Amino acid sequence: MFTGFHELVGLAAIIRKKDGKKDVRGIVERAGMEAVLEYERERAGGDKEKLEKIRDVSDSLRGYDIESFDRVIEVKSFKATGPVELTSHEWQTASRMGDIYWLYIVENALTKPRIHTIQNPVEKFRDKVKRIPIIDYRYIIEDWKEQTS
Repeated sequence: MFTGFHELVGLAAIIRKKDGKKDVRGIVERAGMEAVLEYERERAGGDKEKLEKIRDVSDSLRGYDIESFDRVIEVKSFKATGPVELTSHEWQTASRMGDIYWLYIVENALTKPRIHTIQNPVEKFRDKVKRIPIIDYRYIIEDWKEQTS
């Protein structure tokens, strides 16, 4: 049974387009997730107990997308291919979880998914990763009641 933990260290809001256009990024992400879920089901080899432990937790802000029977998995999906970006929350979660944390990169997610699996990406890429600072602002309106009727 999975005995890890999760800790919220950040929050992101995903806003869907309202102009009627398809959310291509969302479609690619979902296709990659489905490919990985199927991959994990096949890896379980029909073992009912293992199959019951495979689940999508991507909406739970845990720092990974899928819990499987022997690992947690962060999924990064591409229409073709590209560089992988992990959030600071994902990186910190991977740092704490070590070998139980896996990064699955799905290339060609919409056509013929090819899954690359990397155990403990922090250890593997520690000396090769680029750390890019992102500046974020919060706008605080303290006297908002004075402006409302």
